[in-house]
Amino acid sequence: METSRRWKTTTTGPKYDVRRRMSTGSASFAVRCYFTLAPKPTPPVSLSMPVLADRLTFALERLIQRGAPYQLLVIAGLIVLVALGGGLLAWGLTDAFAHPGAAVWWAFLRLTDPGYLGDDEGTALRVISTVVTVLGYVLFMGSLIAILTQSLSQTMRRLESGLTPIAVRDHVLILGWTNRTAPIVRELMLSEGRVRRFLSRRGARRLRIVILAEQVDARLRQELRDQIGPALKHRQVIFRSGSSMRIEHLQRVAFGQAAAILLPGADFELGGAQVTDTRIIKTLMSMARYSSYREAGRVPIVVAEIFDTQKIPIARRAYEGALQIIAGDAFISRLIAQNARHPGLSYVYAELLSYAHGNEVYVRRHPELAGQPFGALLYAFPEAVLLGVVRPEGRGFRPLLNPPATFTPEPEDRFVLVARRYEAAVPSTPAAAAGAAPALPAGRMTMTVQPQRRVLILGWSHKVRVLIQEFASYPGESFEIDVLSVVPAAERAAAMRRLEVPGERVRVRHLEGDYTVRADLERAGPAGYDNVILLGSDWLDSGEEADARTILGYVLLRALLPEDARDPAVLVELIDPANARLFRRRPGEVIISPVILSHMLAHAALRQELTAVFGELFGPGGAEIFFRAVGDYGLTGQPVTFRDVQRQAAAAGEIALGVRLQREADGPGGGVYLNPSRTQTWTFRPEDRIVVLTRYAEAASPTPHRPRP
Repeated sequence: METSRRWKTTTTGPKYDVRRRMSTGSASFAVRCYFTLAPKPTPPVSLSMPVLADRLTFALERLIQRGAPYQLLVIAGLIVLVALGGGLLAWGLTDAFAHPGAAVWWAFLRLTDPGYLGDDEGTALRVISTVVTVLGYVLFMGSLIAILTQSLSQTMRRLESGLTPIAVRDHVLILGWTNRTAPIVRELMLSEGRVRRFLSRRGARRLRIVILAEQVDARLRQELRDQIGPALKHRQVIFRSGSSMRIEHLQRVAFGQAAAILLPGADFELGGAQVTDTRIIKTLMSMARYSSYREAGRVPIVVAEIFDTQKIPIARRAYEGALQIIAGDAFISRLIAQNARHPGLSYVYAELLSYAHGNEVYVRRHPELAGQPFGALLYAFPEAVLLGVVRPEGRGFRPLLNPPATFTPEPEDRFVLVARRYEAAVPSTPAAAAGAAPALPAGRMTMTVQPQRRVLILGWSHKVRVLIQEFASYPGESFEIDVLSVVPAAERAAAMRRLEVPGERVRVRHLEGDYTVRADLERAGPAGYDNVILLGSDWLDSGEEADARTILGYVLLRALLPEDARDPAVLVELIDPANARLFRRRPGEVIISPVILSHMLAHAALRQELTAVFGELFGPGGAEIFFRAVGDYGLTGQPVTFRDVQRQAAAAGEIALGVRLQREADGPGGGVYLNPSRTQTWTFRPEDRIVVLTRYAEAASPTPHRPRP
């Protein structure tokens, strides 16, 4: 028996025809199988007029969207069609033309120039000429002008939006538009001398500030103009659109050729402080990844603000270049905590940490003073107050503020001084300085601190957690802290879950309520606290809304507090510096956190040593600014000069920065006079104070707590 098998498969479209034939001996049969794997195609449908019109409209739309050249091409096509139609119609209805080309040319002239309208004779030609001329107004003149105007407007908007790469170098680059950006620009504009010295070290001549914002428009420029005022020089500020997390946008602002790069934080960014820190760290990684764009030997200085101190090591790992980090939350929290412990210090901070209030912190090299004892150098600067030195150490600087009188500076040390201007931070003759050296002090004086303090915090922001941690860092002092906010207590407790504070010294209680509602604020009992702190709430959409709530809460608080001498010390944090004028000649103190942080960011970029100085002055432990009672120096009731005050402070192991007169405490400056004339004379009262630089760990001494009524 012979068996044979053959398969044949043919495929046509979606239908497969499989034929199978089998034969066995003389018997044979055939089997045909059809497998349909897809539906049968529908017969073609003829295009109706609406469908054809839609397709033509769609094609025309796609062509027009490609820009002005294609729009002009469409208009040119319409003009040709109108000229052909009008010319052929005139050639067919009249005998005025020898051939169709002459008629088309006649129609084209009427289409483009209305002056030919009066040259025609005959009704038909005049009607056709009128219609063609009207269409010419619409197509040739109107459409052409509209297209060119629109194209010009788009070009101007594109140029204004800042998408063109810049062609400058040695500029100061600010990445991001936040509530810090305008104050930073203002600090740079006003600090002409420090900026000039910074640029000279880079070999540059002019200050140019480049701002990279998400979207540049007239609103940003107007906001910058409103906040800076007459000091704004438009030629020095360049806006560019883009995101700091995209490397192509960073290349747009020439980050590799910048002299300094600033990454400010944002109090009201969507997602909160964690999103801001993540954005800054991602930007640092992007700049480090594309370090080849930086020129050799001209690496820009980078100053970044980080809210969460636990992310600072991550930020340092992300960028290996010259990086200065400002811990924004920690710094402001320390200022608030120190001001709560020593009411009145906000006036000192306002002068040292802003340009417009007189004295600033300067860093200068004076190699000729190397080897002389610090006790003698205290009197070597007739128009400045010497705080100490900063010493280069590795890739950074180590601050040595308020050192012992026997300390001798080294030639590479930089002197840290408080002065009204850079030129005033110069020493007198060495002989005069050496002759004024005091006797070495036997030891440092102690300062009295209140061992137990009740604090009421009104509002909620990402700074509360760090503020409570700052209160816990003062040994020998205990705090009872109540936080009143509309944010649910469970949410606040969850945010503070990782906080490690000694429960025996710091007790935190979360109260739910709105401090702008009289009943809720009365229930908290603000009169029973030693300090009331109104924080700018970051859960709102903007600084204006946060300040509006803060101001309303302050007014309500003053209405509830009794008018006596036992009122709690009130400290207000504002976001918008324009609102500070509302608190003039009103009880309480004001801290404008964005202005302070902007000052630090700007000047840390211009002078890297200042980061270490500010960290020592306003950080935990180490040197601390403090109010010393005049009675501690025995200066009450007798005429004394500031030189006498300096000598008494030096004998106690402290440095006198200025005085505070209680009788002028309600004035604009709170009665604080820093770095006064050495010959100015006062007769102090017992309630007056001396502003000194001391060391908290060595000088702190608790005093009995006086309970609130």
